[in-house]
Amino acid sequence: MTWLFLAIAVALGLTMLLSFFRVLRGPTVFDRLTGLGLIGTKTMALLLVVGFWTERIEIYVDIAMSYGLLSFVGTLALARYFEQIGGSE
Repeated sequence: MTWLFLAIAVALGLTMLLSFFRVLRGPTVFDRLTGLGLIGTKTMALLLVVGFWTERIEIYVDIAMSYGLLSFVGTLALARYFEQIGGSE
């Protein structure tokens, strides 16, 4: 079972790297915001996998939910900021 959690964690890490590449090289601001949202979602999933792996899921669920809320609010704030910049041109 440990190998399964390790394989899932590695797969999530690789997809997070691909999302990070989209954040760095995205042709538009919206691609970069989408990449940030994907990284936040995958980080939540990775936290839950680590929680199952270490058998301390209760703590990791709370951390993942808090991180998800902060990630969502941060993405909304950035989207609103970029909308205001784009509207003023």
